[in-house]
Amino acid sequence: MAEDSQDPGNRQSNPSIDPQKSAHDRSQSQVGKLWDAFGNPEEPVNVLANAKYKPPGKSAKDANYSELVGNISLNELSNIHKTPCARDSLMTGIGAGFGIGGVRAIFGGLPSLWSAGNWAVGVFAITSLAAYEFCRKRQRDELAGMKQAFEMMQDLKIKQQKDKEKAAAAVTARAEEEKRQKSWTNMSNYKFW
Repeated sequence: MAEDSQDPGNRQSNPSIDPQKSAHDRSQSQVGKLWDAFGNPEEPVNVLANAKYKPPGKSAKDANYSELVGNISLNELSNIHKTPCARDSLMTGIGAGFGIGGVRAIFGGLPSLWSAGNWAVGVFAITSLAAYEFCRKRQRDELAGMKQAFEMMQDLKIKQQKDKEKAAAAVTARAEEEKRQKSWTNMSNYKFW
């Protein structure tokens, strides 16, 4: 019987010494929450020069463009206009690309149509990226301002609450003083001549 319990084939996994289980219970601990947010520190971080693509549930491998493009769903592409700042930046890029490409085509004539198209696409890409980054920076600044305003409002609310408490305490103290002065046990209320 003792031999059966020591036989590696019959050994049941003990969760406290299971080698497959990590040192931290990811669902329970703060470390697990950090791992979920920032990734497991035991897994290698992708370096730009040695980038690996890890499909869900599969091992990591070198990424190529066809796999990366294959992971973009049609739903994501059809809803790109709903992402913050994307619509405005794309419209700005389209306008700038059309304007620059059109001007190059008009002034360059028929031989420069290919060059004008290249300029239009390049200006579209650069302008769209610049407008998108500018919009995102403006949103971050707005969020920071809203956070600061929220904190200032909280401080103001706390200050007003303290002022109300002080005013209530002063009213209570004044009422007690008046009550003490009007009391029949106060000897200064009695005049004998």
